[in-house]
Amino acid sequence: MKIFQFKDVLPQIPNLVFLRKLKFRFELLPYEVRDIRYKKIVNFFAAGLNQFFLPASPLGRPVIAQVEPANFCNLSCPLCLTTSETGSRPKALLPFNTFKKFIDEAGDYLLLIVLWNWGEPFLNPDIFRMIAYAKSRNIVVHSSTNGNLKFSEEKAEKLIGSGLDSLVVAVDGATQETYSRYRRGGDLEQVISNIRTIVRTKRKMNSPTPRLNLRFVVMKHNENELPLVRKLAEELNVDFFTLKTVDMPPALGEKLDSIYQPGDQKYRRYEYVTGTYKRKEKPFLCMRPWKRITLDALGEIIMCEYEHKDILSFGNLNDGKSAISVWKGDRAGDVRRKFNLGYNDFYLCKNCTYKNRVDNDCSIEMTRLREERSLQ
Repeated sequence: MKIFQFKDVLPQIPNLVFLRKLKFRFELLPYEVRDIRYKKIVNFFAAGLNQFFLPASPLGRPVIAQVEPANFCNLSCPLCLTTSETGSRPKALLPFNTFKKFIDEAGDYLLLIVLWNWGEPFLNPDIFRMIAYAKSRNIVVHSSTNGNLKFSEEKAEKLIGSGLDSLVVAVDGATQETYSRYRRGGDLEQVISNIRTIVRTKRKMNSPTPRLNLRFVVMKHNENELPLVRKLAEELNVDFFTLKTVDMPPALGEKLDSIYQPGDQKYRRYEYVTGTYKRKEKPFLCMRPWKRITLDALGEIIMCEYEHKDILSFGNLNDGKSAISVWKGDRAGDVRRKFNLGYNDFYLCKNCTYKNRVDNDCSIEMTRLREERSLQ
């Protein structure tokens, strides 16, 4: 996904400088950050220069973070690179103290935290503490769940009380049969029950957040149920309904496109050479190593979420170094010098599913189902 591009930020500079607020979109959802400290604003401009100079040691600090609370899952989705499926890393939950250290070192500069990676975030018992701690630094926090862990009213109150800005709930089918073809081990009725509990508790607590995004990943076996899931989203009174193209990492097999790619062209992530499932090449420029910092559940600072083996880790927070010094360190600089905007021999870049996309974003359609009361 493209975020904080120069053309989008330029018209907002007066509001950012004089009113200390910034609007942006992430995965098509609108956000607004208010009362931004000037320290964070100055860094935002400094970090923005990286896209023009690509220094080995970036200017400023990162403005986006991706943090992995858990690297394993309670489901077994066949296209996911969790440790549950690949066994590429030891299973781990990110300790709260490691997260706190990360926020203490980077939080004064961050505008957005994406609180998931390869795993179910809400398996981490400290997830609500993590969200609340990040929110105390005026950071937008966005998370995602498969929705299969039971949300009691008490748990929903903790979720809402944490201050989480938005939550994706994955619903990839209108029937259990279709849903479980991809969300293996999942229970659609439990997901629907959890959504109802959160919506009901939000109403009771008079809270506009977290804004709920019911997301449907369009695949060959479920695209016929898209209208039914859209109707379900409306009935459940969630805030948004979004469509996402299916993620098919080449590392998990060469024939995935023929199995999962939907028939309708408008829901496809890629165009193909006629008569084949060979992806047509598209222009692609990757800024991940300069634009965001990624922390995995083991405490490793990595280039991006596709570094699921920690082979090219920049360093580990548990070794006593600060997050920023690792992100700007020699190992990170060596990777950036060889990175070539994504065109390199790194295993994760070869397996990147963002290359050759038809659209700039993996989320391709957003429907607002409820009027915004507040974006904060």
